[in-house]
Amino acid sequence: RKVYMAKNAQVDFDSDESAVVDESSLEQALKREVPTSDLDNVEQNREGAAGFVVPRDFVMLPSKGVIYPIDSPLHGLEEIEVRHLTAQDEDVLTSRSLLRSGKALDAVLNNVILNKSVKADKMISGDKNAILTFLRITGYGPEYVVQIDCPSCGADVKHEFDLSTLSMRFLDVSPIAAGENRFEYKLPSGNQIHFKFLTTEEENAISDQLEKAKKMTNSPFDSNVTTRLKHQLVSVNGDDNHATINQFVDVMSVRDSRAFRKYFDDIEPDVLMKQDFDCPHCGHRGEVDIPITVGFFWPDSES
Repeated sequence: RKVYMAKNAQVDFDSDESAVVDESSLEQALKREVPTSDLDNVEQNREGAAGFVVPRDFVMLPSKGVIYPIDSPLHGLEEIEVRHLTAQDEDVLTSRSLLRSGKALDAVLNNVILNKSVKADKMISGDKNAILTFLRITGYGPEYVVQIDCPSCGADVKHEFDLSTLSMRFLDVSPIAAGENRFEYKLPSGNQIHFKFLTTEEENAISDQLEKAKKMTNSPFDSNVTTRLKHQLVSVNGDDNHATINQFVDVMSVRDSRAFRKYFDDIEPDVLMKQDFDCPHCGHRGEVDIPITVGFFWPDSES
């Protein structure tokens, strides 16, 4: 089945080929025009007091709603309707502390998502990133200027990325059961694991856990890899006991850990935040990760 989006960009969800959107901009891939009849049926944010209409679009979800429970409003949702950013949303986004903590972004997402039964912290990161990138492009434009370190010479370079040319990776593997955020993978050691994609709520819990552990131990090292693995894995060789999972992760071989993390990164539904970079100092040219700074939603701020 073909899903048609703005400017006739297409994604074939039934294709066996790569699910990454190619040859179309992210702005094309994330939205489609909303029929007038649909607008008439939406009461919230439909018109202001003077009859002004706030634009809205449908944003494609990289997960296609596959991983959400059957009783979730996100279950089976391939796209979600959102309104564009307004000056009132900027009131939230101009709070530096809220923005850095992530609370501002969730507050804005809960405001712009028209289905109020959907909560931002229950979404996986990739689906949130799709909406946030769409809001950034439509609200502030696709130009994103940020300081990055050249991977070759290490020079600090101010570079402008074009967010409208980014691609999306759609979920292309099936969960072990419909409506369940549970996938399987066989490690090089032969152990069979089940894992899940993390929601914002779970990501925040990991950050809090790491911060508390660092304060308690006063150690310059952290346990980011093992802590994340303990939250991602839901069973080992059919055993879903938390104690078993924790013990397994603590003695997990580097080979198994790296193999799983690479597999996870390769299939995770998300916006692909990578783009070509040319260093004006050493001439290095290559693909780099686009750093997300305060300037992503505050273009006039220092990165």
